[in-house]
Amino acid sequence: MAISVVIPALDEERTIAHCIGCVLDQGPAVGEIIVVDNNSTDATAQIVTEMARDHPAIRLLAEPVPGLSHARYAGFNAATGDVIAGIDADTRVSPGWADAIETMFARHPEVGAGTGPAVIYDLPHQGWYRKRARDHDDRAARASVDGAPVSIIQVSGANTALRTAAWDTVKDAVSYRRDVYEDLDLSLNLKAAGWVVALVPGMAAGVSGRRLLSGPRDFLRYALCIPRTYRLHGKRGLARLTTVIVVAQAVLNTARLPITRAWDPSTESFSLRRLRSAGDDVREPPVSSGFE
Repeated sequence: MAISVVIPALDEERTIAHCIGCVLDQGPAVGEIIVVDNNSTDATAQIVTEMARDHPAIRLLAEPVPGLSHARYAGFNAATGDVIAGIDADTRVSPGWADAIETMFARHPEVGAGTGPAVIYDLPHQGWYRKRARDHDDRAARASVDGAPVSIIQVSGANTALRTAAWDTVKDAVSYRRDVYEDLDLSLNLKAAGWVVALVPGMAAGVSGRRLLSGPRDFLRYALCIPRTYRLHGKRGLARLTTVIVVAQAVLNTARLPITRAWDPSTESFSLRRLRSAGDDVREPPVSSGFE
């Protein structure tokens, strides 16, 4: 079962080489790595091109239409594998990630898409989230032994895998709007088409928390994409509920913002210099969880 890994990228020269390197370490389970350059103005495309000289599995694809959905789905459409894995350019997949994907989709033909436990690697105070991710992973592993995958609400765009056959059933239905939550929209379309969306044990990855460095207004605008996506799918009750939840999350994120912006992941310490410059690290790709 060949896996195609799709990585959308916009000005990701600081992270793209590490991201690709983690995928290359997965071994022969990964048949191709498609990096979709979404109008980068830095050295992203050059870095990928240079890596491709040594690794023929790497392909650079250009998508001129701006937007994460356009870039990610252009990669999905270009993929040739049986399973398409979608990650962000700052995702760091863990050892055994591809094998876990391969096992899930071979064992459960009803699963159209899945996501694995993800922990933010560049923000402080992540101990509780790491424990929660381990608990989810253990639960999914136990369920897999019994033959029933753990169904979840949505995949995480930063750490997704979906069957190519499942993508073919929803690719004409997914939204390309920039004001909806792309991974939630994908998940809702897959479920409407009859596919199971599951938690994949062992499909672990580290993700960036740079979205949480946004100012209050930008973060709230981003978070409100969740209820907007539910409304797009006619789920008005869930839209109202998640509006309340994301407003509360925005308030909490604002209260924690000085702490998160002061954290320097390279030294694992707090820094006033980092506090002044952390807003520069905010990028377009969202960070979301499939475990809500």
